[in-house]
Amino acid sequence: MNSVLKPLMPLATVAFLIVALSGLNAQTSTATTDIMGYSTVSLPSGGSALVPLFVIPSAYSASSSFDGTSNLSATGLTSGAFNPVNGFPVYYVEICSGNYTGFNYPVTSNTSSNIVASGLPSDLGATVSIKVRPYTTLATVSSGAIGLSDYSDSLTLYQASNQISSYVYALGGVLDGDGNPANGVPISPGMGLIVNNAGNATVTFIGEVNTNQCVVPLNAGTTLIGSLNPQGGQSVAAMNLAPALAPYSDTASLVSADGSLSITSFLSDGSNLLDDDGNIITGSNSPAVTAGNGFIVNSGQNGFWTNASVLSN
Repeated sequence: MNSVLKPLMPLATVAFLIVALSGLNAQTSTATTDIMGYSTVSLPSGGSALVPLFVIPSAYSASSSFDGTSNLSATGLTSGAFNPVNGFPVYYVEICSGNYTGFNYPVTSNTSSNIVASGLPSDLGATVSIKVRPYTTLATVSSGAIGLSDYSDSLTLYQASNQISSYVYALGGVLDGDGNPANGVPISPGMGLIVNNAGNATVTFIGEVNTNQCVVPLNAGTTLIGSLNPQGGQSVAAMNLAPALAPYSDTASLVSADGSLSITSFLSDGSNLLDDDGNIITGSNSPAVTAGNGFIVNSGQNGFWTNASVLSN
């Protein structure tokens, strides 16, 4: 079940907004109000790829001056409000203008007038529009879950340096391999995880529809990614995956949504996705991607995938 609605909107208009959102085109560049919604994703028994579908509303939004290294100007902040907690970043900076629109970078600290973020490119621009958002976390997934089994079902993340980290669901939260709480582990926008569940389960996501494009890092090795479109139904051919893959070597594999974790793999010729026989995937022969489902990308090098704004597809 998927729903998208604006704050304070009468319920009678919700169905209209769902249709209107999917029909908006690239000429629409600015939403006048934040679009909020919810989506419930079904997880059949077995295993599933799961991508959180919303972002958390921003805690800070402004036009900011950049010093060329790691500092963005700000006003009126509480010092330390955006600092990491228990070693995990809690907030990230989303770039909303310029050549790096849609990129996001973890916040490492802040003062009342300064935000420090890791990985900011030196050519970001002297002035950029930014939003600071809390990360979606493993707690977001576990708290929205119904039907997961304690101390049995697991959640697995593919992280940088080809590192695989698995966690166990327990009593509405998650534990790491040493039995320590891991609820604060962040999940970047457009990134996903594998859920292994013994019985049928659901996960409900609630948040803000990301109307900005989202640039998702691809790790050398394995990355699990997916669209932030909460309506689902997008064609694989229309998801802009081909330019993100090294031609004839990297693969993007759509994970089955039936619990089997079977995959359908695609190569790239640099501009188009190709099936196993080398045929170009087009709208007429392309599978559709259900809301919350993801791709496993196997890549020989670090790269990026740009997930277009919901308003343009």
